[in-house]
Amino acid sequence: MARARRLLALTVLMASVGSACAIQPETAPNDLPAERSDVFGDPATGDEAAGTNRVYLLVPADTDQPERLRSVLRDVPAEPAAVLESLFAGPNTAERDEGLDTAIPADVDLLSTPRTVGEVLTIDVSDVFDALNTDSLQLAVAQIVNTATTIEGVRAVQLRVGGEPRVWPLGTGELTDRPLTAYDYPGLVESSQPAFPGIPSPVG
Repeated sequence: MARARRLLALTVLMASVGSACAIQPETAPNDLPAERSDVFGDPATGDEAAGTNRVYLLVPADTDQPERLRSVLRDVPAEPAAVLESLFAGPNTAERDEGLDTAIPADVDLLSTPRTVGEVLTIDVSDVFDALNTDSLQLAVAQIVNTATTIEGVRAVQLRVGGEPRVWPLGTGELTDRPLTAYDYPGLVESSQPAFPGIPSPVG
C-alpha cells in the first residue's frame, strides 16, 4: 500500500512539473499592428488605373491595323454617372505614355443623371460630336457603349444629345437611332485572348 501511495505521489508531481513547463497564454493584451492605409497606394481618383470598374480607351493604331478599344481599370463607384465621368476624363498620364488615347471630345458633359429603364441606359450629353469625322465618331460612340454596358444591369445604351435622339454609326458604318449594344461594334475591342501556340509538327 505504501508503495502504491509513493507511485501516485510521483505521478502527480511529474504532471505538475510538465504543466509548469508548457506554454502559457499571455494575460496582458497585445496591441495589434496598426492597419496600413497605404496598402493599395494613394487614394485612387477617377483617372487612376485601379479598382474594378472599366472604361474603354483607344489603343494606338498599327500600320496594318485600325485603332481598337482597350479596357482599363477605374476606382470609381459602380454607378453610371461616375463611370462615364471617368471615361470622359480620358487617359491618365501613365496611359498617355503608353499611347492610349480617346476619341471623345474633352469638353463633353453629362446633361443629366443617366437613367435605366429595363436594361437600357439613357445617356444625355452635350453637343460636342459635330466636329468629329465619321471614323472618330464611330470610335467615340463605341467607347461610350462598351463602357456603359460593363455596368451591372446595363445591356444597351440610348445616347441622346441635349435631350434629343440622334442617329449613330454602327461598327458596319450604318446609321441607327435604336439603343446600341457592344455587339454593334464587333472587332473594335482589343482581344485579351492570348495567341494559341502553334501545333507542333509530327516527328518522323
